[in-house]
Amino acid sequence: MTVKTMRAWRIHSYGGPDALQLDSMPLPAPKAGEVLVRVTAISVNPIDWKMREGMLKGVFAMSFPRVLGRDCVGTVVESTDPALAVGARVLCAADPAKDGTNSEYALMPEAQTALVPDPVSDADAACLGVSGVSAWIPLMEDANIQAGQRVLIHAGAGGVGHIAIQLARLRGAEIYATCSSSNADYVRSLGAVRTIDYRTEDFVALTPPCDAVLDVMGGETNRRSYSVLKPGGVLVRLSAAPVDPTPPRDDVRTVFSRIGCTRARLEALLALAVDGKLVPLVGKSVSFADLPSAYAASQTGHVRGKIIVTVP
Repeated sequence: MTVKTMRAWRIHSYGGPDALQLDSMPLPAPKAGEVLVRVTAISVNPIDWKMREGMLKGVFAMSFPRVLGRDCVGTVVESTDPALAVGARVLCAADPAKDGTNSEYALMPEAQTALVPDPVSDADAACLGVSGVSAWIPLMEDANIQAGQRVLIHAGAGGVGHIAIQLARLRGAEIYATCSSSNADYVRSLGAVRTIDYRTEDFVALTPPCDAVLDVMGGETNRRSYSVLKPGGVLVRLSAAPVDPTPPRDDVRTVFSRIGCTRARLEALLALAVDGKLVPLVGKSVSFADLPSAYAASQTGHVRGKIIVTVP
């Protein structure tokens, strides 16, 4: 390889949008168990700006400067894994303890890298990384949704929510979802039988007793969600905060889903996309040079689907 340096968006300290700086840095060299990828599409996740602001420093220790970004799609440049040949298109998830994906090249764990089938575009595949697995683990594994069960999914039009609704539909669940009125038609098209406008409607009053709730919000939404669960039901949540450590009911389960982007999970999501059973939505696309604007859009919490950064 003749390339010696690359451009990367890094932070040199915790902070707001201005903390992101476009730097030139040496091209990283893969070690055992790693694959070097030429990045073509980056997914933006709420965890990115939360890490930038230091909101997760108690969870993810960070040294500076640090390249943020949790997942990407790209082309394999160097690999020792026979399943990940040079030139292959791959979907990857980063180790949060190391440099991430907001760069022209990225080192990714081989165990968190999967081949992208030809029918799936780079942008669509990027939607299925952290967000896809963040929907898969809570619903398909932790709650183990079954046909005929009723599920409430919060933020149904968001990056996790729009995938979660489709997965629950594939399991045969009856789905209720919160979203804005402007996203209601879209969310129903995904499979929700009823949408609830979180701005003007009370989801507790309008949701029948549920077998499961997917909480991506935390706070008051988390606390009130227990009211819609059947006895024996389960509330599965992501790293939303704040959350009362003592659930208000002892006749239901609470599961904090630990998100791990294994190759098998990524492959399962990509296979559903190939079959047309899972349709990711790119709600906003920005260029690599404008990556900070993607963080700002994510921070509003009002983007339908996923925000994708394209890398030339």
